[in-house]
Formats: sequence, C-alpha cells, structure tokens
Amino acid sequence: MRLKCDRNSLVDKLNTLARGVSTRSALPVLSGILLQAKDGRLDLYSTDMEISIKASLATTVERDGEAVVPARLFTDVVKNLSGEEVVVELKDGRTIEVASGKARFSLNSWVASDFPQMSAFDTSGGFTVGRDPFVETLNKVGRAASRDETRPILTGVLVTIAGGVLKMVATDSYRLSVKETPLGGDSGQEVEAIVPVKALSEVARLAATMGEGDIEVAVSENQALFKVADAQGDVWIASRLIDGQFPNYRQLVPESFDHMISLGKEEFLSAARRISLLAQKNAPLRLGFAPGRLTLRAVTQDVGQAEEELEIEFTGEEFEIGFNAAFLVDGTDSVDGEQVTLKFINPLRPGLVTGQDESFLYLIMPIRLSS
Repeated sequence: MRLKCDRNSLVDKLNTLARGVSTRSALPVLSGILLQAKDGRLDLYSTDMEISIKASLATTVERDGEAVVPARLFTDVVKNLSGEEVVVELKDGRTIEVASGKARFSLNSWVASDFPQMSAFDTSGGFTVGRDPFVETLNKVGRAASRDETRPILTGVLVTIAGGVLKMVATDSYRLSVKETPLGGDSGQEVEAIVPVKALSEVARLAATMGEGDIEVAVSENQALFKVADAQGDVWIASRLIDGQFPNYRQLVPESFDHMISLGKEEFLSAARRISLLAQKNAPLRLGFAPGRLTLRAVTQDVGQAEEELEIEFTGEEFEIGFNAAFLVDGTDSVDGEQVTLKFINPLRPGLVTGQDESFLYLIMPIRLSS
C-alpha cells in the first residue's frame, strides 16, 4: 500500500474516526484504525464493537493495500508533520511509513485480517432526514437518556419516523423527554428503533459540523446506519440497535394536571440557574407557588442558601415542590419560544415542562421535601 493525500484532510478524518476507537477493549487491534486504499480513495474504519465509523477521502493511490495503524500515535504523527502532503506506505507487511517533507516515521501496525468484520456501510434502500430537524430533536431529547450501563434499554433513544414526523423519546427513569419535529415531507418510510444515545450524538455532532445536505438513514433488524456527506468525503456511523421493550412513555404522562403556570422562559431559566448554585450535595431546587408569586429557593447544609421571587399569574392554593436543579434547567432550556409552561398535580407527582405548542414534553420526577 502506498498513497499520497492532503495532510489537513487526513487529520480531519482521523479526528472523526477517533470517536469510534475503543479505549477499554482487551483486543489491542480495536485501538487502531483500519486503512484501505484503492481506486483513488482511502477508506478509514474504527469500531468499539458498539458503534463503527467509516470515513472516505479522495487520495492518490499508487499501490492498493490495507493495514491497521495505532489510532492515537498515527493521528499525532500526521498532525505534527510540517508539509501539506503526507505519504503513507506499508512496507514488509507490518510497518507503516509516514512521511512529509524531510520527516519520516516508521510505526508498527496490525494486519487488516485482525480487525473485526466491519458493518455493511450501505444506505441504499434507506431514506433521508433533514440535518436541522435531526440535530434539533436530539439536542432536546438526548440529555434525558441514561448513562448507566446496568440498564441498557435506558441508554437508548426511541426513534420513530412516520407520516413525515420525526419523534425521539428518552428517559433515565427520573425524567422523560419527548420531541416531535416535522420533516417537511413524507418519505413513505416508517421506522421504530431504539438507538444508543452515544451513536446518535455522534451523528448529530457530525451533521452540525460538516457541510450541508440531508442525513441518509438505513435501519435493518439489528443496525442503524447514518451517512453524512461534505465536500471532503463521506462519513458513515453504524450502530447496533438495543433489544428490549422501551418504557411506555404515553402511560407515564398524566392526562390532566391541577396546576398550570405560564411564565417567561428566560426569566425563569436565569433565576433557576442562579439559585441552583446553592442546590449542592443533592439538595433540591424548591419552587414555592403562592398567589401572584413564585419563590425559588435552595438550601445546602454547611454551605448556605439562596432565594429569588418572580411575579407570576397564579391564584390557587399555596404549595411547594422540589426538583433536581440540573434536570429542571435542562428541561426548561430545551423549550422553544419565549414562554414556558409548568404543570403539576401535587408535590409528590411528576411535573411537566413544555412550550406553547407542546411539540416538546419534559416530565420530571419531584424530590420529596423535608421541612
């Protein structure tokens, strides 16, 4: 294998591939990146056995071939080369030589056959989703997905596409986030899959930073595949789907509430962020409702306390309810528009945060308050 390519373009693709490199596997080869050079193109692959990433780059291929290079070292070497063009050559079947200008590096590599069988990176037969709707929807929902691997089903996002509407649902059992976004047209495809939030976050990150155009999606029985393209080449992200039954979120959202309060989003969000500075050591952010006012309060033993009052339209009986401060701020921040609506039943039942059109719903469990 021998190829020449633009150094900056190669660095860009290596940075993308790094997101899929395993850092914990007992298989050393998973800490590498597979290079395949042929037909005037360099294909690069990485995988941690949960997500797999493929990137393509137009190159001058003088001799076809493939090898697995150590991801971090190879990337660092290419980044630090001074020339605009880099030459990569496989010698004696195991040594990768990297050269630019007068600099030469020889790195040990693995044979390509040691690298795990890659996913089929083929989106033919799939459909397209607009970048902006996809990124917007995931940014509002993804933060509610669990990071606790002991409950795998909750580390995924339920993704459904039907009737020209994209819906994502995520929950960590303490909060539930639902967002519906029109796609601007009906592809005729219907999809329902539980996709790891890690994979979706990578797709959204790429979509937000690479060029323009739609995201190509193909969903099979056990895999979701996403393709993002720009002028420098294409990037594919393949992810296994999560097996299991996602919680029935429709049953979790109450049909009616006893209290509904609308207030300015930015005013409430700013106050919540300020007062939450004193909601430390798992102390709740307390919301006290009384006629005409909302009092936000936080008390942390041995640290201090904070309180702020907002004028609101409220005429019901006084009550106080507490929430995890970060969760409440996340939900409020995700609401579109200038107004946020808070809905409650009582201090022991979940509260709902939503906007005016209710295309976004954020259900949050309260924290039982002591005196």
